[in-house]
Amino acid sequence: MTLIRNFRHRSTFVSKGLDLLAMKEIEVGREKQVNFRRGYYINYKGQMIGIVATPKGPLFFCNGDNYLLVDNFSFQLLHDGKKNTFLFTWEGAIKQKIIYTRMLYRKEDQWVDDMVQDFFAWLVAAVKRKKFYSFYTLNENELQDDDVIMLKLAQ
Repeated sequence: MTLIRNFRHRSTFVSKGLDLLAMKEIEVGREKQVNFRRGYYINYKGQMIGIVATPKGPLFFCNGDNYLLVDNFSFQLLHDGKKNTFLFTWEGAIKQKIIYTRMLYRKEDQWVDDMVQDFFAWLVAAVKRKKFYSFYTLNENELQDDDVIMLKLAQ
């Protein structure tokens, strides 16, 4: 079973994971041994949205739609008062548009988006970092028996 972690669920006793093959969220107790894949997801109004490492590079997904993040894509976060709009553009077309209430915290004299609690703010900032692509690209030492799944998702 290939699982990735829920971005917001950090309980020490029970955690949530997403089975990538079935695209179903499951609870994982601390006593149960589970291997988690490098990646995060959120359950946003029933939509499973996330990022996962694959042998071909970072893969963005929303339910059954998969996008290998090589080129021809962009993530944007637009601010409008108390609302954020997350936009995912793929090959010039908007594939995801999500409007939600901002999660803010006070940093010095400003209110800023909370990248610890807000998956979309974290993702927009993360793809700009130098090590994002290498971190979400699996090398031969990290491949597991179920990597056929990951290769299929990345196609």
